[in-house]
Amino acid sequence: ARIQSYKSFKKNIEDFEKFYKKEIQLIDLNAVLIEKYKEWLLNTKSFSVNYAGKQLDNLRAVGRDAIRLNIPTNTYVNQMDSFCESDENRHIVTLSTDELKTIWKTEMPSSPLVNAKKWLLLGCEIGQRGGDLLRVTPKDMRYVDGHLFIDVLQQKTNKQVTIPIGSKEIRDMLENDFPHSISSQKLNEYIKTVCQEAGFNEPMEGKLLDKELNRKVVGSYPKYQLVTTHSFRRSFATNYYKKIATPILMTITGHGKESMFLKYINKQEDKDENAKLFLQYYEQMN
Repeated sequence: ARIQSYKSFKKNIEDFEKFYKKEIQLIDLNAVLIEKYKEWLLNTKSFSVNYAGKQLDNLRAVGRDAIRLNIPTNTYVNQMDSFCESDENRHIVTLSTDELKTIWKTEMPSSPLVNAKKWLLLGCEIGQRGGDLLRVTPKDMRYVDGHLFIDVLQQKTNKQVTIPIGSKEIRDMLENDFPHSISSQKLNEYIKTVCQEAGFNEPMEGKLLDKELNRKVVGSYPKYQLVTTHSFRRSFATNYYKKIATPILMTITGHGKESMFLKYINKQEDKDENAKLFLQYYEQMN
């Protein structure tokens, strides 16, 4: 994926050179040229803010590598600033507890959709990335004092996490009707239909891939079209936030910092709620 990212970055530079009508040297990377490149990415190419910011990150990384290799390079690359969408502009698609109950009750018209429904419900209950979720097998299940635990090795962070299964419905499914193996691509395709069957047609702002432009475009779409496997982990974090202590949730989602966790679910730290949660635990302790 990183190699593909650099290939796309290289093509963008080549396209910009055609637009700029000049071959760009590393020594040319001054503030004026960088600003022109940024404007070209955002306005001429209409790339998303995050994608454009990533292109500048790549340019800075290449420039710094060149400096280390003693290749003549404009030192302005060290002053380039990263940028991304502000929190209020991020499009976060989650499934609420009520929506998950609706999915439980909705009959699916085919066995592939039944299987996708199981993965969706499991994903929203254990809060793992799509790839980690789909690697879970019955061999990862174990029992401690009568409680069902699932052990997951998170590939991105190489962290070993243990998730308790509190839901009786999820436990019954895991013990008696474990979902079949499926590719991430197929699951992303099927869960949209699962959510459509559940009636999640309300329009909401989000990003969908425009095949002609070959990039995601912001617009108003039916919610079912915006649901992806990434929605599972966000739904888990959002639904359990303030109900379960944040540090405990973070050990399951794999977030290292509370600030990153809160940004992930687009929440601000609520000091009053944290204080109330402390009192709740204190009263239970006493």
